[in-house]
Amino acid sequence: MTQEHKLILRALDVIDNMAAWAEKNGTVDEVDIGNILDFLRWFADAHHQAKEDTILFPALKRASATQNRPVEHMMLEHEQERALIEQIETAVRLASVTEFLSYAERLSSMLRNHIYKEDEILFEFTKTALSPAADEDVARQLEEFETNYDKEILVQKISRLRALEWKYLRRTS
Repeated sequence: MTQEHKLILRALDVIDNMAAWAEKNGTVDEVDIGNILDFLRWFADAHHQAKEDTILFPALKRASATQNRPVEHMMLEHEQERALIEQIETAVRLASVTEFLSYAERLSSMLRNHIYKEDEILFEFTKTALSPAADEDVARQLEEFETNYDKEILVQKISRLRALEWKYLRRTS
């Protein structure tokens, strides 16, 4: 899961640089923003967060009824991230650079903080909360979640992410 977080952080680096470019030039590239939002929707939400929401979080809730609040907070943040992606999309459609900048900064900040909390707190808690049998069951379910078709799509999505990284992270002007 932490390896998947690294891909999401790469996408956030692209969004941050798209925002810097938009702020400097007073315009946004709708196609590129659409592509990075597509990556976030498919990979961060429908792939990564879906595994957390349907496999890991329910296992943690079952394992520790007294510790449900942090898990529920993580799920709430997933909803907030989805809403911010929608707001970015709306701002781009309305050609509102100011709103795009605001929502992009909020998404990047929130998602980076969310990933930190999962990597440093929640996943550490998971190590002690789950029994060895429950841990093995979660690991099996996570592995079974990804179909061959998902893996093919992921290759395409990462290729598009690399192209955006090349364009926005290596730009000199």
